[in-house]
Amino acid sequence: MILEAISRVLKGMGSPYALIGGQALAMRGHPRLTHDFDFLTTDRRVFQPEVWKDLETAGASVVIRKGDFDDPLAGVIHINFDEKQDADIIVAKWKWEAAVIERAERLTMDGVDVPVVQTSDLILLKLAAGGFLDLQDVHNLLSSDDRDQLIREVGEKIDVLQPDAREAWRRILTSP
Repeated sequence: MILEAISRVLKGMGSPYALIGGQALAMRGHPRLTHDFDFLTTDRRVFQPEVWKDLETAGASVVIRKGDFDDPLAGVIHINFDEKQDADIIVAKWKWEAAVIERAERLTMDGVDVPVVQTSDLILLKLAAGGFLDLQDVHNLLSSDDRDQLIREVGEKIDVLQPDAREAWRRILTSP
């Protein structure tokens, strides 16, 4: 299973990482139809091809893409096991993203113990990404019983984001 395989590699390297994206949404009680796994790390050693050799030997294809200087990401490693199993390891480059990983909570998914970002941090990541589906995910995350608590938590951290992400947050809070 892809979750176990990638967790094993990252854990084996001693890399700080956390599950993000659609699977993290599902773990936080907001399932979205997705089969891929997204991980966030700050460890640039994941760009080294030899890190992924065991997965490639097991049949996975691995594509390593480093971000440009002005890219909001340091890069992405895309791993595909087959048409139904793929993952992205997103390499963060900002201190606030490292803090998101540090605050992640260990949860169990399909028998695998994995760090999952907190809901308020997932909102920050979605705001920073800023796509239509990302902002829809924010709305969905705020539809829970702990909405007021989430708003407080995001409000305490929102200043780390770029102005356009902060503006998107303001619009979300003032929308019906």
